Amino acid sequence: MKRLPKIGSRIKITWDDVCAFTNQELRTVKPSRCWTEGILVKATKDMIVVASSQYDDQETGDYTVFPRNGYIVSIRKLK
Repeated sequence: MKRLPKIGSRIKITWDDVCAFTNQELRTVKPSRCWTEGILVKATKDMIVVASSQYDDQETGDYTVFPRNGYIVSIRKLK
């Protein structure tokens, strides 16, 4: 993965979700491609955290945590 945008940037993260398939043909089984938009609020070597909303206290909000070990397809900065 290339260099991440700066903390506080509005981003779009594309990722593959784990899916379960029951009574399906093997050729149809694959992860589900998803995307999330929000503000990059934290990045470590293990995870990336995106805020979809935050309260004025800047500590409480709605967050999505993405592990950095293979689920992320791309991250791009939005204007």
